[in-house]
Amino acid sequence: MDEMGTETLGLRERKRIATTQLIEHTAVELVLDLGYDEVTVEKICEACNLSTRTFFNYFPTKDAAIGGLMLVVPSEATMLTLIGEHPDDPLRGALAVFEAAMQIVDERPDLLAHRRELFERHPTLLQQHLATFHDLEDTLTRILTRELSHRTEYRRLHSDTAAADEATATVITAGAAMRYVFRKWQNSERASPRTDLLDPALLLMARILRSES
Repeated sequence: MDEMGTETLGLRERKRIATTQLIEHTAVELVLDLGYDEVTVEKICEACNLSTRTFFNYFPTKDAAIGGLMLVVPSEATMLTLIGEHPDDPLRGALAVFEAAMQIVDERPDLLAHRRELFERHPTLLQQHLATFHDLEDTLTRILTRELSHRTEYRRLHSDTAAADEATATVITAGAAMRYVFRKWQNSERASPRTDLLDPALLLMARILRSES
């Protein structure tokens, strides 16, 4: 997480993120040292000096800790608040939800490199990321469909486009933009927050869509 994002969080949230990252780092290091089959939840907890109960408060499985949390799906109330902060732009509201969901991601270059190696060895670990991302897209699409249906002034497309179609396209566009931003930010010097890359990403996507085949 970038420093600017950390400063906006409360003490409890910072402790939660620190414990999450401790478990993730330890799990990855143990797998690299001992091998996937030799690592158990109990060994991870022993190395972190945590109870198994605490572990399961943060991760549902060993695989989730090894693969890490790509994002955490915000509550519906949080999503509605973030969408409401952009009353004239559903896409910006959707982007705000994705950014909030990704705040927990630990982008240390060494950890990312180790994870990529583990994903290649154990492809099922990657499914944890994909499943959570799909859960977020599905939940956000449902909420945004409801908002567009109830607030016609919030819509950006013509009335002949169904609210569900507009919501689906908006969420997919936001998700694609955030994936692009996240990858570009990983490969940069990270001197500025990810949000600074959003406008260039959206402009690039618009240029591609408008380009002739």
